[in-house]
Amino acid sequence: MSALPPQKLQVILEKVGLDPCEATVYLSSLRLGTQGVEAIAKDAGLSARDTLVILQRLHERGFVSRLTTDRDFFTAEPPDAVASVLENEDYDLRRGIEQFREALPLFSSHANPSVTRPQLAFYGGEDGMIAAYEDTLTSKTDILAITSIDDTESILPEYVPRYYLRRKAAGILIRAIFPDTPMSRARQKRDRAELRESRLVPRKLLEKFHLEYYIYDDKVAYFSIMEGIAVIMKSAFIAEGMRTVFSMLWEMAGKKRG
Repeated sequence: MSALPPQKLQVILEKVGLDPCEATVYLSSLRLGTQGVEAIAKDAGLSARDTLVILQRLHERGFVSRLTTDRDFFTAEPPDAVASVLENEDYDLRRGIEQFREALPLFSSHANPSVTRPQLAFYGGEDGMIAAYEDTLTSKTDILAITSIDDTESILPEYVPRYYLRRKAAGILIRAIFPDTPMSRARQKRDRAELRESRLVPRKLLEKFHLEYYIYDDKVAYFSIMEGIAVIMKSAFIAEGMRTVFSMLWEMAGKKRG
């Protein structure tokens, strides 16, 4: 099926209640994937200020999702999800919704194929943290980690050694950055036996660092060891960004010290 030009898709969007600017911004977001306001505004040919207002309206109607870190990022909701939202709205737009559904393959062909919707899972307590660690054992990629051996092995002393062995048995390499402590140095000596590459950073740099980051596949797992909670964010965009951050820290850590 050949793709409709954006103008035709825009007409369909206007029939389900979007104004011309809202339709343009949704199509730009759909085409670009997860982006900040400035990138979407440039593609749509609108000011950043107007685009932000429009994105907020689209977010309220379920056309885009919003992720806030140090700034806002927006992702167009998949066209089939938008169709479901429209069917639940109390608007006299039945004919427009039917046309939208008929055009779903065309909207999908307009979408950035690399886009995935961020998904968030929360885990609490010791059992919850173990469940989050278990998820990392499903990884098809190397794991990148920033972690405190002292914290982890003190909270989960029985589980963690078994985790190392099971990860090795699954053939999953981990590259890890540790604060330089006697326990970290002892663990580092077992890198080869536990299928790990590790580097140490001065302990004072991570003196107040009581979190762990595990980056794998299209996920980032955050562990707050002292609070006994874990969060797994599934987002190709976030995982790739965190890989970039890890690479910089890995280079700063320098060569592994034994």
